Amino acid sequence: MTLYPFFTCNNLKTKFGCRLLLLALLILTLAGPAVGAAADAQLAEVDRLFSSPGLDLARAQKALAAYEGMLAASQSPRAPLLMRLAQACFVLGDLAPQDQRRGYYEKGLKYAEQLLKEKPAGVEGPYWQALNLCGLADTGGKLQGRKLLPRILEELKRAVALDETYDQAGAHRVLGRIYYQAPRPPFSVGDLQKSLEHLSAAARLAPENSTNHLYLAQTLLRLKQPAQARQELERVISATKHAIHPQGLEDDRREARRLLAEMEGK
Repeated sequence: MTLYPFFTCNNLKTKFGCRLLLLALLILTLAGPAVGAAADAQLAEVDRLFSSPGLDLARAQKALAAYEGMLAASQSPRAPLLMRLAQACFVLGDLAPQDQRRGYYEKGLKYAEQLLKEKPAGVEGPYWQALNLCGLADTGGKLQGRKLLPRILEELKRAVALDETYDQAGAHRVLGRIYYQAPRPPFSVGDLQKSLEHLSAAARLAPENSTNHLYLAQTLLRLKQPAQARQELERVISATKHAIHPQGLEDDRREARRLLAEMEGK
């Protein structure tokens, strides 16, 4: 009996071994898809938890723990889980109390660095490195922010070059906000025209994202273009997605209404 070109059974002893091996191969063949399907179902369940409209700190922590457990049990590929972990840590850094935020961003940066090694040509590694570095810059004060800024810009520009649509045009959105918030040269890289360029791209590429329109409106206001800013603020109110987590959508709408009311009062 020939199973494969390199495997034959020639006597009673080896025939018994062959039967055991055949049984093992059959079990692996039957169990493999089942195990894979169960893992896929578990991942989908955690993804639903992480993207749920009611996402809060406790739910995000539960999702992070589940992703970490799956990573520990995973052989390959690891990149999809590392991406989720880097993202989850960034979101938790936004949701967590002030004294816990930095720890999540540090952990997210480590996962993003592992992701870059696993998938060096992908947009996910540089993008989530940049966002967790932004979190560290935000929690570390002005000196830390100035120190990290060159690396943040480098990673975001790399992400734009790889896939400018990723995470609802996230790299354009963050670059545009950095150029809006930073002091102008020679003190830093602030540049309202560059902010306008990147945020216009973000709003065009991901028009459903409220934050893209809100940030663009704020840049337009500073550039003294109120008519265009009003249009963007109205788009914030009708948008359906937020840049970081679902609860932020209402925050963006509230800020858009405040700015519209302020404009009406002038």
